[in-house]
Amino acid sequence: MEQGSRTLLIILCAALLLGALVVGFNPAYRQAFLSIAKGRPAESPIWKSNSQYYPDIALSAPAAAAPEARHDAE
Repeated sequence: MEQGSRTLLIILCAALLLGALVVGFNPAYRQAFLSIAKGRPAESPIWKSNSQYYPDIALSAPAAAAPEARHDAE
């Protein structure tokens, strides 16, 4: 059992390292990461390019705006 958990830990660390390398070297992924970290995912170049292909998908309203939307519907 200890060998399995150690193997899983190595796989997870390798995936984390590979993901960090991709984000570090690919400018589109780096900008997407920074946009999400700033709380503005719609500014991501990947989001912008995908919005052309999937026009029916939109970001959900912020939690503070949700009660107002329900109030207006009543």
